[in-house]
Amino acid sequence: MRPKISASDSKGFTLIELLTVIAIIAIIAAIAIPMFLNFLKRAKAVEGETAVTEIKRLEEHYYADNLQYANNISTIGYDSSALKYYTTITIQLNGAGPPPFLYQATATANLDADPDLDAWVFTLYTDGTSDLHHGCIPDGASAVQFDCTD
Repeated sequence: MRPKISASDSKGFTLIELLTVIAIIAIIAAIAIPMFLNFLKRAKAVEGETAVTEIKRLEEHYYADNLQYANNISTIGYDSSALKYYTTITIQLNGAGPPPFLYQATATANLDADPDLDAWVFTLYTDGTSDLHHGCIPDGASAVQFDCTD
């Protein structure tokens, strides 16, 4: 006579167990993927901050040698070919403000394939103070707006 095989003696997974595992994996992925994409965008944004910080350093050296600020990145010796995400680097001299500034360096990029551009702006004001701000350019066609989320 053959022994009876009970349900507890089976060696496989039930359909309910498999569906439960798949559901748990889907929930974890639904939480992790957006967090990863946000982290990736923030990591890419560091490139713009680094670029304008380097331009600031080069402008200070140029000013020490020439007693004036340069109006383009090639004059100060900045090489933008190493940049991967930020494609536009500009320098503007003697802005009217407000407040008036001596120069402003801007790095822009489209980090997430939407119409808005990501921007980092370093400004040296006429009173000797400076600031570094992150912002965005809505629809890529207007001026930089600070404290906005792209």
